Amino acid sequence: MKLTRHTTIAAALILSAFTAFAQDDFGNFDDFGDFGSSSDSGASSMSAASGVKVSGEVDISARTYFDTDAAAKGINPGSKPGDFDLKANPSAKLGFSYSGSKADAEIKLKFNRASLGEFREDILDEAFVKGYFCDNAVTVEAGKMRTIWGKGDRVHVLDNFNSDDYTDFLNPLYLDRRIAIPMLKTTVSLPSNNMAVEGIWTPWMEADRTASGGRWLPAKVANLTSKVKTDAVASVVGVSQNPAAYTIALNQASSLEENLYPDTEKLKYSQAGLRLTGTFGMVDLGASYYYGHYKQVTMNALDYKTFIPQYMAGGNPEKFLHFDKKQTFGLEASTILWHFNLRGELAYNLTDDTAGDDPWVHNNSVQWLAGFDIDLPINNVNLNVQEVGTYILNNDQIGGIFETYDADYDVNGKYTNNRLVINITDSWLNGKIKPEATCIWGIERGDLVVMPKVDFCPNQDITFYINGLYMWAKNEDAEFAEWSYYNNNSFAGLGVKCKF
Repeated sequence: MKLTRHTTIAAALILSAFTAFAQDDFGNFDDFGDFGSSSDSGASSMSAASGVKVSGEVDISARTYFDTDAAAKGINPGSKPGDFDLKANPSAKLGFSYSGSKADAEIKLKFNRASLGEFREDILDEAFVKGYFCDNAVTVEAGKMRTIWGKGDRVHVLDNFNSDDYTDFLNPLYLDRRIAIPMLKTTVSLPSNNMAVEGIWTPWMEADRTASGGRWLPAKVANLTSKVKTDAVASVVGVSQNPAAYTIALNQASSLEENLYPDTEKLKYSQAGLRLTGTFGMVDLGASYYYGHYKQVTMNALDYKTFIPQYMAGGNPEKFLHFDKKQTFGLEASTILWHFNLRGELAYNLTDDTAGDDPWVHNNSVQWLAGFDIDLPINNVNLNVQEVGTYILNNDQIGGIFETYDADYDVNGKYTNNRLVINITDSWLNGKIKPEATCIWGIERGDLVVMPKVDFCPNQDITFYINGLYMWAKNEDAEFAEWSYYNNNSFAGLGVKCKF
């Protein structure tokens, strides 16, 4: 059903855009960037006789997870190196684009374990058209697509429209983690200061995606599901002496897990925003406004008390999980100072709990990003440093028994959250060997993630690589402990990638 709905909406948007454009030609677009590079996917393209440009990528990789307590966690029968968990991850991408004088279009397909299994709607990764009007001063894009707001480099606090896919934690690149959604986007170029006004509307939103099982299943999701199942079983036992009620309860229990989360494919979850960008001297500036919802659910404990018995009795109660409304007012800037490329973002998130006294709704908050990158005088080394932070406003308004149920509750009483993201790249032998390392440090909560990688590129079409992830959490309350339900998800991997 979800595959059909996504495909239908994307096709409808494309068809309406083509009708408006009244053009026969379509085109191709560049992907959004990686750390210090011009393309996140890096796929080259070739032109067919028909004028259609075809691009693609085949990636064959494998990982071994260094789980030293595999037997206790039920992953492997032992904890010797030979018993480490080994996973193969074949994947492929295929893109088609066509370009005309007044309109472009592109289709991107993605084939991997997720898109061919649980998330089949991801096979159609993106499909969109772009039309040019008023001597190219106005562009209109429509379809299933991604967009990025903010001056950060693969890290943002203003990029709200697309949600994140965390089923493989943080291992894919930023753009590859973003989930494309049906979207209508209009950009108007203004005559002075290289200014532009951008407007976006989406008919609904996608929530952040987490794994439904396995080693990347978040602890909170696992604990919630376990509690719901336990309470549901208890209610079934309670009516076991009544055959009719017992049958209803069993049927309801089998469908309970699939009905915990609100359906966000509705107009009440539509998103909209405006963004103004321009260049003033050596500084690129931007201001933006977003209206939509948080992509992570919050829980109403009072609704939970009534949800289970009503649902198990065959009713349709109000869901105890919900997505809070959010408005984000943002500023962004980037410039060059000496050899430093400076960038920053500032966001004020306005919710329905301005006073901070509603435990079931997120408080207002302030988020920021500040960073730089610089080419060091050592071979071809580039250093990229960004600090991302959040401060929860009015964080002391909830007390008593409701404090631990507060949507913003922190067990350590810390209502700031700062992370330092460091990326170092280099290249040797005329770009044939490219080492890279990314480090994420959670300052207050004591998290550490290190992701090393080395690419070997004998030619422009094929890349052999070795990568890995080391993950450490100070304690079970650390932020990244949430993404390591089986405690140790550190791994080493290798693979080969071919692009055409």
